[in-house]
Amino acid sequence: MRHLLVVATLIGLAPAAQAYEYRLQFNPPSNAKGVTVAGYSIDANTVSGICSFVTSSPCSGRGCQPRRVSHEQTCTWDLYGNLLSTAPGAWGAAPAALSENGTEVVYATNGTSTTGRDSRNFGFVETPSAHYTWQTPNGGIAVISDAPTLVPVTLLSDGDFDLNIASASVTASAGSATLNVCPSTVPVGLTCTLTVFYDPTTASCTVSPYGYNYASIDLLLVTDGAPGQDFTERFTVTGVPICDD
Repeated sequence: MRHLLVVATLIGLAPAAQAYEYRLQFNPPSNAKGVTVAGYSIDANTVSGICSFVTSSPCSGRGCQPRRVSHEQTCTWDLYGNLLSTAPGAWGAAPAALSENGTEVVYATNGTSTTGRDSRNFGFVETPSAHYTWQTPNGGIAVISDAPTLVPVTLLSDGDFDLNIASASVTASAGSATLNVCPSTVPVGLTCTLTVFYDPTTASCTVSPYGYNYASIDLLLVTDGAPGQDFTERFTVTGVPICDD
């Protein structure tokens, strides 16, 4: 039996910027126009502000003029930009801007956190926090043979504080997968490479007449930072034994 030893590595990169900017999440209807999202107030736990848009009602016939409908709404978010609630009704007059920082127009502050609107057409909340970003392209598709495969996945600790990893887990939709872990703490500005050992051979056969199997692995981290995005890699496995009828 072969034994596999995998060691997570830390690599230094440029220092991360101070305070991470999170977008205020809001999904308007597909026919929405003039979408405006901005944070106007902030406290220790919540951002409040505007999330408005305009729609046009369909019409037909000569000389028909679509009727524009304004949807004035107030939204709340957590300090990571996740939408908490939406309520009908206009916020009222926008507060005066407190400052501008690059593309950010700041409307409210609370301690070291700020909120407002980014000129790139989204609302934001800037919260000092640990944070990570996947450096390995997420959601990729690879063609592999029906044999054990190493899948390296790299993250960057790009928040304001060192990233503390409480746990890491991986699941496979077909076959089996195991995972080495990063050091429990990844300093700001460093990367860490986790390696998934994926074994598609434990899915013994396929109904595909071409000997193909389709699978994916899903990697999940639990950290002390902002909620991160799960990492997914999809595979087309070739040379899989065909199941007997």
